[in-house]
Amino acid sequence: MKGVRCYIKGMGIAYRADRLHGCTVSIWDGDVTAEDVRRHLGSLAADNNWPAGRAHLTDLTTMTSADVPDPELLDLLYEGTTLADDLRIAVVVRSEPSFETMHRYEIATDKISATTFHDLAPACAYLGLNVPAVQAMLAELRQELAPG
Repeated sequence: MKGVRCYIKGMGIAYRADRLHGCTVSIWDGDVTAEDVRRHLGSLAADNNWPAGRAHLTDLTTMTSADVPDPELLDLLYEGTTLADDLRIAVVVRSEPSFETMHRYEIATDKISATTFHDLAPACAYLGLNVPAVQAMLAELRQELAPG
């Protein structure tokens, strides 16, 4: 199986659980609401292909703002599993994030361990992923999020 793409119309979040590469890649784009995040977490929980492996990369470089739902929602996603300990998470952010964006990111990831990068290549190296393969997934996801 090549992978699964998920995009919920109106959301600023898209992801792909790719078993071939053993990873999940997601993009948070534009203004992301707490409801967007709740729907995204619900989609992950309902996706039989997630997690597609230990590696999880999230690209926040085009996110302008994010409203984070109650952190207990993340607890529900991981409840009864070892996912919080098993997943290796890399988050790619702009090199000059605003204090507000960074503060909200820290709140969102308080229950899980994630490593932040300012460039895709070191994030992929950290996760053991092929940079061109991840770039291709990100390009597809950006296309799905494009208006039109």
